[in-house]
Amino acid sequence: MKHVNNFNLFLFENYVEMEEIFGDLDVLESIVTNSDELLKSINAEEVDFFQTFSINSDQYTNNIEIETIYEDEDFNSKLKKMGLKKNEIEYSEETETFLKDTILIKFFSIHKKDTSELDKPDYIIFQSRKRKDSKWDNIKCYIVNEDMRNFYDKLTNKTIEIKKGDKNYIYITSNSGNDWQLQKHDHNQDTNTFKDMMSNDEIKAILTSDDVSITILT
Repeated sequence: MKHVNNFNLFLFENYVEMEEIFGDLDVLESIVTNSDELLKSINAEEVDFFQTFSINSDQYTNNIEIETIYEDEDFNSKLKKMGLKKNEIEYSEETETFLKDTILIKFFSIHKKDTSELDKPDYIIFQSRKRKDSKWDNIKCYIVNEDMRNFYDKLTNKTIEIKKGDKNYIYITSNSGNDWQLQKHDHNQDTNTFKDMMSNDEIKAILTSDDVSITILT
């Protein structure tokens, strides 16, 4: 693998090389490899979780997991007093978004009680760990300053460039790689192989060719 000094770009000469490094890697897995990129998309501002919700941190152990906080009576009581409500916990594994051997995340958002869950939340409670580690990092709390759609877009939207011989094709997906739409191609497009719309399986089939390489762009 040729690794450009940018965590958001990976270049593979072919699908075989990709599998040798990442095992059974599915091309639909995202190039997002760290939580900073996700949090930057919503201009997240970190605040102290325990101070924000007036919770005594001494009653919790280090590396407490987000599910425990989510069900905690004291935390939920403080949310109610502050006129806030929480969304369900979401897990990155359910969206198949990260390259293997990178990170896992889980998070939930907090809204004012009288607002829609579709509105921008006040806070996001966030926890991550490296996939190879057994323990989760400490829970973090962030003020959300931008539309959460930016966050979800970062999880599910991808752009790849496929090169075959002297031709290149750029495809994008907005549903975690289930479908790919051709955005840009050289003249004399090979329409039999590189169609305007392709499934993930069709993309993978192309990558088995010896003269094909893929660059995951964003």
